[in-house]
Amino acid sequence: MNKITTGILLLFFVLLGTLNGFAQKKNILGKVVAKTRDLEGIYIKNINLKTSAITEKGGYFSIEANPNDTLILSAVHLIGREKVLSYADMNKSLVFIPMEYAENILEEIVIDRRVTTETLGLGGARKLTPTQRRLHRATSSNGGIIPVDAIVNAITGRTKMLKKAVELEQEYLFAQKLLDKFPLEFYTHRLNIPEQYYMAFGYFLAQDAIIVTSYQTVDITQLNLMYTEKSTEFLEILKVLK
Repeated sequence: MNKITTGILLLFFVLLGTLNGFAQKKNILGKVVAKTRDLEGIYIKNINLKTSAITEKGGYFSIEANPNDTLILSAVHLIGREKVLSYADMNKSLVFIPMEYAENILEEIVIDRRVTTETLGLGGARKLTPTQRRLHRATSSNGGIIPVDAIVNAITGRTKMLKKAVELEQEYLFAQKLLDKFPLEFYTHRLNIPEQYYMAFGYFLAQDAIIVTSYQTVDITQLNLMYTEKSTEFLEILKVLK
């Protein structure tokens, strides 16, 4: 009789654990964070449930998951990573997942040729950034009759990728321009932003429409106040990420 009772209890607890496991499965909301505003179209796969999702504008996504499920994140311009969902993650209203920007990811796919300002037809006045030069190499014939490089790159999708790289580079340069309004010590000592997040704060500033439209016209005191207010928001995000 005792053995039967023990068996029934064990079965009960096994079934209870199984039901609890099913109950824990839910759709979680997440946001990818990286040193770029190009966060749309990042592929996310739950390798445990075999489900997948694509990030929307701003890096937001929703995917079904259980605690301890592993998410795989991948994108052309970001370094792929894994994220194991903890029980704490399952109870968050928004799960932040940081990713690293792969700055040199395009270097290996570009056909390298010597380009001068004369062959580009630009004279000596205009200077192209490295990414702009790579895009020009991929889309021009360098004086040839048949633009072989341009055809090859168009077929393989390289041109589209390089155009995106130019956009990302321009975003980087603009973020740096916003940061250059004050010295590094202003951010690290006055605003208490960790130095490793210095550039990320620049991207964060670039997402503020008021700062973007007024940073060149307002006086430095007003800009100081605007940056200080944004730093408070930024540091709150860092707390969530940690």
